[in-house]
Amino acid sequence: MWSSALTQELGTADSTRLFTDARRQQAINNGLLTFADLTECSMRQSTIVSSHGVREYNLMSTVNVPGGDFLRLSKQAPEYQFTNDTGIVTYVSGEDFPRRDINWLNQYQPGWRDSTGGTPGAYYLRPDGGRYFFGFDTPPEIDSSESAKVILPYVAKPATMSASTDVPFTFGSTWRTDLEPYHQAAVHYAAYELEKLRVNDQAAQSQWALFTGYVERYLRTTRPKGGQQMRSARNYFSEARSRRWNTSDAAISDPWS
Repeated sequence: MWSSALTQELGTADSTRLFTDARRQQAINNGLLTFADLTECSMRQSTIVSSHGVREYNLMSTVNVPGGDFLRLSKQAPEYQFTNDTGIVTYVSGEDFPRRDINWLNQYQPGWRDSTGGTPGAYYLRPDGGRYFFGFDTPPEIDSSESAKVILPYVAKPATMSASTDVPFTFGSTWRTDLEPYHQAAVHYAAYELEKLRVNDQAAQSQWALFTGYVERYLRTTRPKGGQQMRSARNYFSEARSRRWNTSDAAISDPWS
């Protein structure tokens, strides 16, 4: 990708002076990373085994994210799964397991740090130097005959390409054939970076536009088909009915009956 494909975009085969092989290769890898970050096309799922009373788990640790490729959480939110001593599984997810910032917890759940155990009702993220923690508002209560885990979908950092035979978006020995139409995006991003070396701002912006075109194409083709239903967070119709039904004025009848 950083040889003939990039040469075509740059209009030069130079690989020893300005557009060295090392610069070309780095620019291609930067393009793959940026495309993955903007599209979430490189998504993986990790399972974090929860322990009794343990509130936080370091996402930079390969114990919790074995691939060691954590970039950020994906739009698909995490969920908490609890299995009791009879094998019944309880899932805590969606609106029952929202993300809360620590400032929010401090303001609206004062004393949350004093909780000694229960069922988590929210999660938070906390960076700390070289560590990045996933935490519960309430540490899980898990007996010896029970188990629990967090299903953590995340955007993964693409594997670094180091050989000319490497294929973008390869996980282990498997490469994502569905992403093959988007390989050229990394070439355009690399050309965008490298054009800056010869101070060709117009060419750089043209390459950036081509790159973002691939991003928009991917997002458009992966968007759920059909309309999306919107619903109110509050049922105002029920509230209106309740207010009319409970009125003390007997002359006012219920219009909803």
